[in-house]
Amino acid sequence: MKGAESVAAAVQRAKTVVATSHVNPDGDGVGSLLAVTILLSGLGKKVYPSLPEPWKYPPQYEFLPGRESLLAPESLPGNCDVFIALDCSNLSRMEPLEQVFERAGLTVNIDHHEDNTRFADVNYVDPAASSTAELVYRVCEAASWALDGRAATCLYAGLVTDTGRFQHRNTTPSAFVLAAKLAEAGADVHGVAREIYESQSLQYVRLLGTALKRAQRLENLRLVYSYITQSDLEETGATLAEAEDLIDYLRRVKGAEVVALFKELPDGTVRVSLRSGDEVEVASIARVLGGGGHAMAAGYTSEKDLEGSIGELLERLRDRHA
Repeated sequence: MKGAESVAAAVQRAKTVVATSHVNPDGDGVGSLLAVTILLSGLGKKVYPSLPEPWKYPPQYEFLPGRESLLAPESLPGNCDVFIALDCSNLSRMEPLEQVFERAGLTVNIDHHEDNTRFADVNYVDPAASSTAELVYRVCEAASWALDGRAATCLYAGLVTDTGRFQHRNTTPSAFVLAAKLAEAGADVHGVAREIYESQSLQYVRLLGTALKRAQRLENLRLVYSYITQSDLEETGATLAEAEDLIDYLRRVKGAEVVALFKELPDGTVRVSLRSGDEVEVASIARVLGGGGHAMAAGYTSEKDLEGSIGELLERLRDRHA
């Protein structure tokens, strides 16, 4: 049985479903989670959607249908028929929901990351897919579930953000076909574009200005990088959750093979986001440093302070150029 059909069959028999996505959720994780919640609730199933860090929900996705249904991890039931992990490459990406996962009658893993560890009973993993949202749509199609405008809007948000508005290398012909199908199903195409890309808070704009002002370009490493501190967040009033796409502004610097954004966390550790064009596979760099992701879009968390984290990455890049 093919992946989409296997997921459809597993979910079809369930009465209770817990669904989640990863820490520091992006548009694909959020959109896929909300779409699954809407779809399965429409089938009469009791769905418990959650995120590992619900308080870090990116504000640019507040407009998506179903946002109000999200539960804190501690509010989830002790067990469920099926647990669905969306856009998670491994179990640690959904901590602290691992215990709920382990108690589920059946576990399902829907993802498109190249480094997915196939950790569930049913694994529907396709690295060639543009997004997890695309895989959710395939499941919906295989199961002949009715797709309304609300679920279509959530899936469209996942598709648009993970393809970088259809600009990234994962923008396949099937991605454009899916966009057309979702629009036909009633996705709010214009609303998604407006809310995600044209409705930033003034606080975020100020944070963006700070990050761009201190951007550095290292010609010998073909690197452009910048950083955000906790002080920056306090001074601007912005939140780290809304800075998901900030790195895309750094990518516009001509001649950069690798782009990095260092984000200081409250506990002093540093989250590092990496992007590249076709020249460098940043996922391999991220994996060496304890993270992972896609070939051209990856990340990791460094236990070093900001200065040490920057130095750590520079050392890795110098090794690559040696």
